[in-house]
Amino acid sequence: MPSPLVFAPMAAADLPQVMEIERLAFPDDPWTPGLFLHELKLDFSRLDLLRSGVVTRRLLGYACWWTIGDEVHILNLAVHPDRRGRGAGRALVQRVLADAAARGAASVSLEVRPENAAALGLYASMGFARIGLRRNYYARGEDAVIMEYRLP
Repeated sequence: MPSPLVFAPMAAADLPQVMEIERLAFPDDPWTPGLFLHELKLDFSRLDLLRSGVVTRRLLGYACWWTIGDEVHILNLAVHPDRRGRGAGRALVQRVLADAAARGAASVSLEVRPENAAALGLYASMGFARIGLRRNYYARGEDAVIMEYRLP
């Protein structure tokens, strides 16, 4: 039987584990530790961790999102590379969508690299639609696909 997934808000003490995943997930352009710590101070920002089970408590991934008015924006979502394709990413997105619905949001948006087929496929399978392209969004001048989920 697979171990249950456990969500918890990130604390500053979690930063070393979060940074390990961040650097593995985004080796060319990782967030800095300071960015994560800054997000923890913002009233409109949520940063939730996803861990396996209650015994091992291994960090599988995390999501950071803002709720501003009736809009939610996912800023960062990452899963440890050895846990990809096993439901952790889907669980994190579902967590954001549930929080958005509970707060009465109308939409959830995000940006994703055009070559990130796994992420694009995951978001599309969950009802996100491509709504545009953000030019020169990433550090090396790469564009980003803008995706949006409209809540019922």
